Amino acid sequence: MPELLIRSAVAADAAAIQALYLAVAEQGGGLARQPAEITVEYVHTFLTRSLATGVALVVERPNGAGLAGEIHACSSGLQIFAHVLGELTVAVHPQHQGQHLGHRLFSALLSIIQQKYPHVRRVELLVRESNGRAIALYEKLGFQREGRLLGRVSVTSGQYEADIPMAWHAPLFG
Repeated sequence: MPELLIRSAVAADAAAIQALYLAVAEQGGGLARQPAEITVEYVHTFLTRSLATGVALVVERPNGAGLAGEIHACSSGLQIFAHVLGELTVAVHPQHQGQHLGHRLFSALLSIIQQKYPHVRRVELLVRESNGRAIALYEKLGFQREGRLLGRVSVTSGQYEADIPMAWHAPLFG
């Protein structure tokens, strides 16, 4: 199988990102959105913000078969949080899960942040408590758990689970 290469996202990737997110959302549990919530407007909004105030990366599948993965994070736009990138979301196509692509995307994102955005000291994300595989990956990458938001995620009618806020802190250079 050819090597999957990570590149910066561009606005023209919006339709391919939407298709990727739909494939992941249909699988369930990987995104905090239902398939009907993966709209053109949703993708346009986060992609535009990430391109303007943060980082967005994609991984193309071979032979023009769409995207294998995407990751993005952006600034809130508030001056007191100028050192923070949040709203971090990662999506890996179901056919490419278990191939360390999520790890590669996160590593590329954090490397770009350290090289191009030295003012960013903190990267935030939320993860469902039941997503132990993702939590283990984030901790391996240096993210730390920062609490537990009880009952935040509605998983089925009347059933809720906690979201875990996690953050990565840029290393301090002496």
